[in-house]
Amino acid sequence: MLYLSGVEVQVPGFRLQDISFRVERGRCLVIVGPSGSGKTLLLDTICGVHAVKKGSIILEDRDITRARPEERKIGYLPQNLALFPHLSVMDNILFGARARKMPLDRARDRARKLAGLLQIEHLLERKSPLHLSGGEKQRVALARALLVEPSVILLDEPFSALDSFIRRKLVLYLREVFNKLGTTVIHVTHDLQEAFLLADHLGVMLGGKLHQVGTPEEVYYRPATLGVARLFAGRNVFRGLITDIEPGVSLVARTPRGFVCELPWREGLGAGQQVVFGLSPREVVIIREGKPLRPKVQANVFPARISSLFDGYGSYLVFLTLDGSGETVELEIPSYVFRDMGLAAGAEVQVSLKKDSLWVLPDEPDGGGSWEEEPAPGGS
Repeated sequence: MLYLSGVEVQVPGFRLQDISFRVERGRCLVIVGPSGSGKTLLLDTICGVHAVKKGSIILEDRDITRARPEERKIGYLPQNLALFPHLSVMDNILFGARARKMPLDRARDRARKLAGLLQIEHLLERKSPLHLSGGEKQRVALARALLVEPSVILLDEPFSALDSFIRRKLVLYLREVFNKLGTTVIHVTHDLQEAFLLADHLGVMLGGKLHQVGTPEEVYYRPATLGVARLFAGRNVFRGLITDIEPGVSLVARTPRGFVCELPWREGLGAGQQVVFGLSPREVVIIREGKPLRPKVQANVFPARISSLFDGYGSYLVFLTLDGSGETVELEIPSYVFRDMGLAAGAEVQVSLKKDSLWVLPDEPDGGGSWEEEPAPGGS
């Protein structure tokens, strides 16, 4: 178990502020956020590279806040992998063992077992990792990080240089490996698909602050701040005034342009209060003509016109203009559904903004964080 409590770190021009979270043994916490939000700085701090100004870091019931890096029993897989071109594949894997004074016979035995698990046995005798494929280099670097049986392993966007197909395949494979080994993992990425494939819990970092930690479903459907909400909402962020409430059931909000929407109940909000609300483009539904409406899509159904659309990989991004208010809604729809419905620019449709998929927050002056942060010195 890894536990951070109120951790603050100051480096020139940037600060981590009040970072607190817990990762249980054998679980994976994925931290997402834009470049410059402090993700790499956080991993470096857990490793012992940066001094903690305030707070504590507890690993397996041991306070490691002031411990030297080599005393922390932490494995680290950096973005650049840091493989040594003048060493063989086996010697690259064994490098950590020498640094930790692990008996060589035991280290070689574990290296071979890890190589088998990671399917790189055939590479062990290679004289250099220089000519390995990207995925092979990733697995060699991971074997090195796992060799010393770390209590936790930190992954700093290790798949960012791989193409999307190989990255997805490797992410799924590593999820199986970590489950087999019972490895505790903190993984940093800006790729949301990668995050959801790996995460038991998801954290969102913005401007040196950890805005929310929860299950992927909690963070997706019930963001704690506007900064977190914007991670998933795309263009679907609206500001309005609460005009009606049904305590414990729902809220009704109206935007300045006259768009009226029924929202899920949120404690602490009341009539007359300014709010911001929205939902993911994947949660917007185009109603098929003549098809009965399911209860989940009945609350917010609006006539709209398709103003523009873009063909992506496996899905279409569709921008709709709502009749009456003129508000713009963004929709992501699978390509096969798009083709089956015969949709086209200029088409008139009925669209549903599912109430259960909407989030609502008090409208705060600072907006609760942004995805357009200044870079943190020394990394992301």
